[in-house]
Amino acid sequence: MPKSRSRRKPTARPRAPRAPREPLVKQPAPGLRGKVERASAPALVWLSSRPRFFLPVLSAVLLIAGLASPTAVGVGLLLLLAVLVGWLSYLSWPVVTGVQRALRLGTVGLVLAAAAGRLSG
Repeated sequence: MPKSRSRRKPTARPRAPRAPREPLVKQPAPGLRGKVERASAPALVWLSSRPRFFLPVLSAVLLIAGLASPTAVGVGLLLLLAVLVGWLSYLSWPVVTGVQRALRLGTVGLVLAAAAGRLSG
């Protein structure tokens, strides 16, 4: 019979100290931005509690349904998608860089162009 090897318990490595986390909710900015941030807080908390794939899937569903539906429904769905992307872009604007800002503006522009194309076509 072969000798059994004794298993040693792995030793716990000391954890590196973590950098202090920023608070989830910061003080809202003054003016219009602060009003929008305060009004958006419940919806953002709800969205953050959903699975990570929820928002991309929702966006894809709105886009595909908007392009495939009859004109009146399709335009409405595309406008809803443009509002969603515009709202999230507005909220993230202070923390994104120039290229990211351009992509967000381009996305809203393309969705609005698709809605206008549905109206004219």
